Amino acid sequence: MNVITIVVSSLISFIVGYFSTVWISKQAKKRGFIGKDINKINKPEVPLMGGVGVISGFVAGAFTLLLTDIRSERVIPAVILSSLLIAFLGLLDDILDIRQSVRALLPIFASIPLIVYSVGHSVISIPFVGPVNFGIFYYIIIIPVALTITANAFNMLEGLNGLGAGMGIIMLSALAYIGLTRKGPSYEAGLLALVSIFSLFAFLLLNKYPAKIFPGNVGTYFIGALVGAIGIAGFMYTALVILYIPYVIEFVLKARTKFKGISFGKVDNNGRLYWDEFPNSLTHVVMKIGRFKEYQIVLILWLIEAIFSVIAVYLQTTIIVF
Repeated sequence: MNVITIVVSSLISFIVGYFSTVWISKQAKKRGFIGKDINKINKPEVPLMGGVGVISGFVAGAFTLLLTDIRSERVIPAVILSSLLIAFLGLLDDILDIRQSVRALLPIFASIPLIVYSVGHSVISIPFVGPVNFGIFYYIIIIPVALTITANAFNMLEGLNGLGAGMGIIMLSALAYIGLTRKGPSYEAGLLALVSIFSLFAFLLLNKYPAKIFPGNVGTYFIGALVGAIGIAGFMYTALVILYIPYVIEFVLKARTKFKGISFGKVDNNGRLYWDEFPNSLTHVVMKIGRFKEYQIVLILWLIEAIFSVIAVYLQTTIIVF
């Protein structure tokens, strides 16, 4: 693909993402879609629904790619449809506060575009094992379960300024590198990951510490679904598994509380976060190591994810040859 096209698509993703986030911030505040920033001493009120800005930037950049590269006519629509269906679920959750059981199951139906896209490909190369053909189970179990897990996982590990957006950027960077060093669907998925990074970065500028806007459930579900959908569309399952290891740990910690645990911390008089109970989240694990400022905890978690991203790239590009 022409380098200029990639640059233009990425710039459009960033510009639309940034100004959409600014606009939704103002609108959310006017309409009362606000939440308290629990990790601050004064508990300021911050607009929600910032995920709408991420979605806008992603869709704008993705359609620019679609208009300029006919090879992506199958990959991009499948990723867009599945991601947007799950984003709609997050939007409903923001507005209606739907039950957790419903939130866990609805992403299964959102996987249908990816299933249709993947027909004819049911082989997964497993590290140190080799290619395994899962047949019909690839479509009725593996894809729906993978998308459901990736979408719900991001919603669990959230609550600190910039955390989810930064984690998404790191994970998508790994998928972009893997895809862009390959051919076919993996390359197209890599392009989409690259464009997505710019939309997330635009949002991060406003979501970083101290946050001016929160992603809301619409944002956390969308980012998780986007990472999952791109990994599935690019057949980068090994990378997805490694990238989501921190979220597996988060799942185990949250499961102990029957998924009622929080990721927020307790704030001391110096504005540092701490946790003096059994950890409910990876954020609490970091807090028990020492008392850090919120942005320091986020940086530590980003570093952990970056390490797993390097491992994911190595295993997918060196052990898995595709």
